[in-house]
Amino acid sequence: MDAKETISKYWDWRSQTYTNGICGFQDEEKSVWKNELRAVLNGDGGLRVLDVGTGPGFLALILAEMGHTVTGVDISAGMLDRARDNARMMNLDADFRHADAEMLPFEDESFDLLVNRHLLWTLPDPRKAVEEWARILKPDGRVLAIDGAWFDPSPNVRLRKGISKAITFVAERKLPSFYSVFGEHYNPIRRELPLYGDTKPNRVCTLFEEAGLSNVSFKYLQEVRKFQNAYGPFSYRIAHKDPTFLVTGEKA
Repeated sequence: MDAKETISKYWDWRSQTYTNGICGFQDEEKSVWKNELRAVLNGDGGLRVLDVGTGPGFLALILAEMGHTVTGVDISAGMLDRARDNARMMNLDADFRHADAEMLPFEDESFDLLVNRHLLWTLPDPRKAVEEWARILKPDGRVLAIDGAWFDPSPNVRLRKGISKAITFVAERKLPSFYSVFGEHYNPIRRELPLYGDTKPNRVCTLFEEAGLSNVSFKYLQEVRKFQNAYGPFSYRIAHKDPTFLVTGEKA
């Protein structure tokens, strides 16, 4: 089984229990994300947007609510089913398709904006992916990549995650199946994923520049962080102390 098949099967399994953000599609959490996106996009509506690695459609449907025309793609059929269910539940119009983030089935210069959330660490060839994203953007189009240092191998991060697992164990009397299944699927391929342990802002900025994007910059999503601290489980806050960040780049 190659890396992409492994990844697809894992996220098909996760789609059964994967949550949308911390609280799902509740208004307060959506409002936080909309405010963060408005600050970067300078307003609402009017863009043709591609959400790559859309998962259950979290970003895609928030952007659709903001008035954009949104297409979401994912390698996992299970996640796409969840995204379509969420779109129906929210009475929103979004186009969800099965596609590979590194080989998109769209013509050159098809979109104004490409977004992704928690995707880069899963890609076997992230530079190829970003080059492909630039290809389908119109001139002056932008990429917005939202991520975090999920698998930082440094000792202090590993310690925090160990404490988080212990808290979960005490609270639930067992280790959640997520840990065992994640390890079973990802440990054999982690060396094939260049950003698995290196999704940090400066590394992603360098990747964007190497792929030919200009005006590359990043910001920490402080309002998202405040919301996660207020509403996220205590074990989650310990394990993910580093704030979520957003990297932007433009097609020249």
